[in-house]
Amino acid sequence: MNKLFITSLLILQGFMVIAQEEAEYIQVMVNQKKAIKMATTEKDFQDLADNFARISTTATDKWHPLYYAAFCCINKSFVAKEPEVKDNGLDQAQKYIDKALEIYPEESELWVLQGLLYQGKIQIDPMKRGKDFSQKANQALNKAKSFNAENPRAYYLLGLNALHTPKAFGGGPEAACPLFKSALEKFTTYIPDHVLSPGWGGEECDKQYSSNCLKSN
Repeated sequence: MNKLFITSLLILQGFMVIAQEEAEYIQVMVNQKKAIKMATTEKDFQDLADNFARISTTATDKWHPLYYAAFCCINKSFVAKEPEVKDNGLDQAQKYIDKALEIYPEESELWVLQGLLYQGKIQIDPMKRGKDFSQKANQALNKAKSFNAENPRAYYLLGLNALHTPKAFGGGPEAACPLFKSALEKFTTYIPDHVLSPGWGGEECDKQYSSNCLKSN
C-alpha cells in the first residue's frame, strides 16, 4: 500500500467525519428550530435560547445558532410582563447578535433581527424610547435591505415601524401599507438558501396588511 493511497484514504476519512458532524449539527438545529413554534412561556424561550447558545460554542464558525439564541431571547422579552425581564432578554439577545455579526457582518437576517430587537425596546417604554429606537430600527432594517433587497422580513418590520410612527412624522397606514405589500410579494417568492434559514414573518405581515390596509380600500 503506497503512501499516496494511504494519504488519500486518510483525507477521505477526514471528509466523512466532517460530513457526519455537519449532518448531526443540522439535525440538532432543525429539531431545536421546530421547537420554537411550540414555545409560549418565558421559560420555554429561555431554555431554547440556552440550547442554541450551547450549540454555538461548538459551531463557532456559524451564525445560525447565535441567531436563534437571540431570536428566542427577543421572544422571551415579548411574552414577559415585567419591564426588567423584557429588557434583560433583549440585552442578552444583543450579545448574541453582536457575536454573530463578528462572524457574518453582511448577513441580512442578522440586521433584520437587530431591527426586531430595537422594536422590542420601543414596546417597553414607547414614550421615552420611541424616537431613538425607531430610528435605530430603520437604520438596521435598511442595512438588511442593502445586503439582500429580497429579504421579506426587512420590508415587514419597516412597515411596522412606519405604522407606529405618527402621521406628523411621515408614518401611519399610508406609509406602512406599501411596505407590507412589498413584503407579502417577496414572501410569496422567497426561497430559503439554507434549511436553517429564518422563515417567520409571513403570517404576521398578512395580518397587519389585512387589518390596516384592506379595510380602507
